[in-house]
Amino acid sequence: MKALAYVLLLLGLLLGLLAGFVFFAAWSDFGYRGCPGAQQCSDAVSVMVLTGCAMVASLVMLFAAVVLARR
Repeated sequence: MKALAYVLLLLGLLLGLLAGFVFFAAWSDFGYRGCPGAQQCSDAVSVMVLTGCAMVASLVMLFAAVVLARR
């Protein structure tokens, strides 16, 4: 169980780190464009939504790792 906990911890940290970088890039792109049209903003907003979901998945993995490590 401890090995699974460490794998989940590592995967959760890596996923959160990657999603954070991608979210920051999309946020910078969103702020730089200024949204002159809905079509141009939809790409950046879609990426921010998907990386937000990835961050939530990362938090769930980290929580599962903590629960498994305490067993």
